[in-house]
Amino acid sequence: MEALKAGHGRRCITPPLGTAMMGYAGRTQGAQDVHDDLFANAVALTDGHASVGLLAYDLCLMDARLVEEVKGAVRQATELEPAQVFVNASHTHAGPALGSWHEKSEDKAYRRLVVQKGAEAMKDALEDAAPCTFSAGAAGLDIGCNRRERRADGTVWLGHNPGGQRLAELTAWRLARRGKPRILLFSTPMHGTTLGQQNLSISAEWMGLAIRHIEKKSPRTRAVFLQGCGADQDPYYSMKDGNRGSFGEADAHGRAAAQAVAAALKHMRRLQPLPIRTVMRTVPLPGKEDGSTALPLSLHGLRLGDAVLLGLGCEAFVEFALFGRAISKAQETLILGYTDGSIGYLCTADVFPQGGYEPQTSRLAPRSEHLVKEAMQAMLAELTQ
Repeated sequence: MEALKAGHGRRCITPPLGTAMMGYAGRTQGAQDVHDDLFANAVALTDGHASVGLLAYDLCLMDARLVEEVKGAVRQATELEPAQVFVNASHTHAGPALGSWHEKSEDKAYRRLVVQKGAEAMKDALEDAAPCTFSAGAAGLDIGCNRRERRADGTVWLGHNPGGQRLAELTAWRLARRGKPRILLFSTPMHGTTLGQQNLSISAEWMGLAIRHIEKKSPRTRAVFLQGCGADQDPYYSMKDGNRGSFGEADAHGRAAAQAVAAALKHMRRLQPLPIRTVMRTVPLPGKEDGSTALPLSLHGLRLGDAVLLGLGCEAFVEFALFGRAISKAQETLILGYTDGSIGYLCTADVFPQGGYEPQTSRLAPRSEHLVKEAMQAMLAELTQ
């Protein structure tokens, strides 16, 4: 009888001091120190016939070209084809500058290390694969909210809007292996922006700190964070003397996420993990400035028996996660952003007249919302048929 096997690999990708940092345009200095290390976490899933790899990087964003390099290195190291590999970025704003957005400041040697370590982590994961059971659960998590704050003058700024759309929940997928550490995938849609642009310390932010707390409490757990659709979601933070957030607050969010994982584990549902199936599509979306210009959005879907995962190659509003969960026929559905690269902000059409940072900087036309939802619906139906 076929059984699902799962393995885990992890390699450090902490950049050298002085590396340009990514996430805020106002930074003029490189990294001054390291608060906590960055990692590439790999999870391999196989039934002996079909295989898939999930590769999670503690990075802000990855463009399509960097993802292509990573998948090429993984193929050389493991023979996994690009369609079998999902590459997700955690969206920490305390990490290194990489990709086409920072070609002039990017450290090319460090870029090569990021590619190499990801491939090594995936090779380790495949070699670590062992039979497992598959369960899923969820728990409430309130560490942030919608960030589109409307001021008294009617303008929209980056702030906190508790009444706005959000998904205050953490999803956990457990791969329990006999005689080996269990693998725990967890996700919630939330920016890694507890700390502001004044921060010059390398950090995986609250997501990486959550992994530390999970694994400290349970040493035989290998935790992996997958970022959701958090484009319009920011963690809570304080402001002092014009500076944003603190490591104490980031750590508190990490502890809260670890506690939500513990709560989810108490109410897990056992799921059928097979069959394994992947679907990959590119959806051409109209540009905001010129509706005839097609911008390629990657959609990457995975079926694990009773569960589905769908990754969007953009920085998507939480609405797209809520939509995917609502229409999916699978018992468990996980919708990710920041997967297989990013073409920038994917907003809902209604926010363009309102203004604000996301629609102002988005490259996509408002009607992209409808086109993406159509593509999501088709892919989720294909995965679950």
